[in-house]
Amino acid sequence: MQKYILEKAFGTKLFMLLAFSMGALVMYQGHISTKGIYTILFIAALLFCAFQIASTLYVIFIKRTFELSIDENTLTWKFYDNKKLSSEQSVKLDEIKEVKTEVNYLTGNYYSSFTTTFILKNDEEISFTDGLLYDFGLKKAESICRFLLENELGDSQDVKFAKLIKEQKIDLSKEQIFTKKDGSSYFIGVISKNKKEFLGLRLQIESLYLDYKDIEKNANNEFKVSSQKTKDSYIFLKSNAFGYFIEFYNVSKKEELKMLKDMGRQKFSF
Repeated sequence: MQKYILEKAFGTKLFMLLAFSMGALVMYQGHISTKGIYTILFIAALLFCAFQIASTLYVIFIKRTFELSIDENTLTWKFYDNKKLSSEQSVKLDEIKEVKTEVNYLTGNYYSSFTTTFILKNDEEISFTDGLLYDFGLKKAESICRFLLENELGDSQDVKFAKLIKEQKIDLSKEQIFTKKDGSSYFIGVISKNKKEFLGLRLQIESLYLDYKDIEKNANNEFKVSSQKTKDSYIFLKSNAFGYFIEFYNVSKKEELKMLKDMGRQKFSF
């Protein structure tokens, strides 16, 4: 069982209170001069300010705890407010078709929210998330992702990576590169805390594997390319809570990939 005390996010609440307060002042000027829509927006801004104040007072006195447990058949999560159970949800493991975990950022790398969604075989979706008053925080969100992956719940590529880490008994506290050959696949795992590592690996793939130009997936945490010359062949780079995972499937040429620290640079600039 995993247990987490959710963060009270005072910084975010203060930021939002200041933003809504400034908005209220602007709308107030319109209210006293022309009224109409400005009056409605002024009232709405005041209500948002009141909500931020009330939520701040609420979290001062209420500690929210999240528990996540997995047994042979069932995954269960519970939320407690001051040790009193406030909500509980269970999902049968054999009913889960897909698991999606998503960390959102407000601006840049500033944590905003975390959501885990379980898509069942009947296409029903069940999820847990931070909510309006509390935050999991980035470290707790990553810990939950790792716990789920260790129990083979998550994206298929991420589960492969979790199994590889377990098989090779990788020390996650040490930054390193490790590899494994498995049939038609060649795996490279990268353990690094550098957030620019994904970009560095992607640029190396693009420069070293010139035949792989057909982009199948292109997102901030995954990059998959295939070749027109070699059928049923691809290179798949993906980041997750453990690090960075590259699968070379039916790729004959194997080039050495390096971490940023091994290339003598810690970041990219444009």
